[in-house]
Amino acid sequence: MKLIITGGRQSDSNLSYFNKEWNNGIEGVIFEYDTIDKKIEEKITYKTPEKYRPKKNYSISFKSGSIHDNHLYVTTLTEVLIYTLPEYKLIERISLNIFNDLHHVVFYERNLFIVITGLDLVIKYSLDEKKIKTFYNCYPEIKTWEKFDRDLDFRKINTTKPHLSHPNHVSVFQNKVFVTRYKQKDVLIFSMNGKVLDKIDLNKGIPHDGAIFNDNFIYTTVNGNIIKVNKKDFLIREIIDLNIHENDRRSLGWCRGYEKTDYDNYVGFSRIRPTKFVENIKWLGNKITDKVKLKMPTRIVCYNKDFSKINETINLEDYKMNWIFSILKY
Repeated sequence: MKLIITGGRQSDSNLSYFNKEWNNGIEGVIFEYDTIDKKIEEKITYKTPEKYRPKKNYSISFKSGSIHDNHLYVTTLTEVLIYTLPEYKLIERISLNIFNDLHHVVFYERNLFIVITGLDLVIKYSLDEKKIKTFYNCYPEIKTWEKFDRDLDFRKINTTKPHLSHPNHVSVFQNKVFVTRYKQKDVLIFSMNGKVLDKIDLNKGIPHDGAIFNDNFIYTTVNGNIIKVNKKDFLIREIIDLNIHENDRRSLGWCRGYEKTDYDNYVGFSRIRPTKFVENIKWLGNKITDKVKLKMPTRIVCYNKDFSKINETINLEDYKMNWIFSILKY
């Protein structure tokens, strides 16, 4: 079995670690990891063309993606890219002027559901009609175009932070749209036509990933929890704290990226980076000022079936991947 890993690479400069987070990435990188022979191979390095990004102080990275029918759908900050698998041939690029800080994309019934974090928004984009069909406002207290100027090209804007909701991941199930929200620490549930129906309060940290595995939604929180939610009644079934495996109380890093197999659980952790927006890393608590405790490298940790044991650790910084967004089974 192969795992596809999406993320980004920073400059080799000693100063690059201290750059603002939105101008830190020099290229997106995608690796393929063979779980049998334990080999990792770099498949793609990518730089966003200037027409789709700011001219100065920009960042380039792959963010989260998904796989459907031998196609990899993956986001950069301002693009959705579609690659064939296993060839990794780029066959389509989608880049709209409302794209800013994209975080995730999934395929569903000839539509793409795209998380536009910079605008606190998810859209449904028709691949056949080549246009947006539905907007999902992830901060419904304020209308999207009251917050933002519809006429701007947001691809040319470095950052729109601070965000009001900061959506991260989207899932589609039973004709409903599920979106993780960073600021509210919940999952907002929409009807397919964009009406807010309900929410799931997670309450154990800031959620990032969210996807369906068998009978459950499984969510990661950035502080190292795995939360299983029953997909029938949306009740929390189990919370697993991965911090129990770290004896010296170091932060595990930014927990982001998850994949489940029959016998193993693969979880991604990214090294904590400095940020202008301190509220984004408040979850570190007293670890926030301890430089030693911020130095866990970017890596994938393979846990056994019930997360009670670490089977393997893959240090991605050995391959110059400095942050990770997706782990996708293929």
